[in-house]
Amino acid sequence: MKSWGNRTNFFQDVSASMSSDKLESTEQIAPVLTEDLAHWLGQLTLLYGLPVEYMVPDVRLLPVESIRFFYIDRNWLDRLVDGAMSVGVLSSKDNVFNQAFFRDIYQQVDAAQLNLRNKIRAAQLADVKATGGTMTGLLFRSQVVTAYPGVEIHPYDENQNPLTILRMDRLSNSLIFCIFDGIPTQVDFIQPSEGLHFGITRIDTHAFSLQIRGLGYPTDDPQPKGYPAGVQIEGHPGKEDYLSVSGNILANASEGVIDIAGLVNNINTKMNGLTPPALLNGTLTSGGLAIQFTVGSGVQSYKLKLEDGSPPEACAYNPA
Repeated sequence: MKSWGNRTNFFQDVSASMSSDKLESTEQIAPVLTEDLAHWLGQLTLLYGLPVEYMVPDVRLLPVESIRFFYIDRNWLDRLVDGAMSVGVLSSKDNVFNQAFFRDIYQQVDAAQLNLRNKIRAAQLADVKATGGTMTGLLFRSQVVTAYPGVEIHPYDENQNPLTILRMDRLSNSLIFCIFDGIPTQVDFIQPSEGLHFGITRIDTHAFSLQIRGLGYPTDDPQPKGYPAGVQIEGHPGKEDYLSVSGNILANASEGVIDIAGLVNNINTKMNGLTPPALLNGTLTSGGLAIQFTVGSGVQSYKLKLEDGSPPEACAYNPA
């Protein structure tokens, strides 16, 4: 006998009933994904295996020496999971099951997503307390990727707290792809740490400049440790205008021989002229001079800053 009921509506009614019973029941009847399946679906939601052409359909959207920041729509990721799981739907029973428990499955996939990179790197797994947060990321196409295969990327939120990197991969010799858990207001690109060395910045044949770095003095300054040791001193805090001194290269000596006495005198004058002074007893020691010659890994920061001075919250993404 032909059913008078709509089969699709019937499945939805059964699914709603199962979901309601599940929520009201004191027993945990939600399905638990196997570790391998959760790991595979987590990879899928982090776009592993997705062709670059699907993310950047036209090469003109990502020209050489460019960076593109983006949000990821979790609704789209959920549909991606639905598509993957539809392979196992062989009957109306399977369909009802998926409709009843899809939220539990999404939550488990999101939890696996947060620890996927730690598993790949054999690092300690994080304690996942919340899932389903905003996901963002970037595509960086530059010769920097080619020149520095070990370039470091550090994202921070509006409170300068580091964000979790869910994925960071080189898609080609000049293209890096990253996904973050949260919304960054600052992303730092740092040269590999092994780039630390001693050096100067040549101005011309007979002159050079040297960035001034703190030595940890004065210790009684209200700010912790005064001028932090090894950190470049800013002329105006927050303006990123770092102090430097000039030095001379001796004209009648072998190429590259510098006037150390004149350089030390210039550094003493500059550091003692700060408020408060940055030297102990007003004299630069040999160790302090070595710190001044330190050339750290280069840092390029990208910061969220609106032209009208609005706070970063004004750019918050609302997926709803």
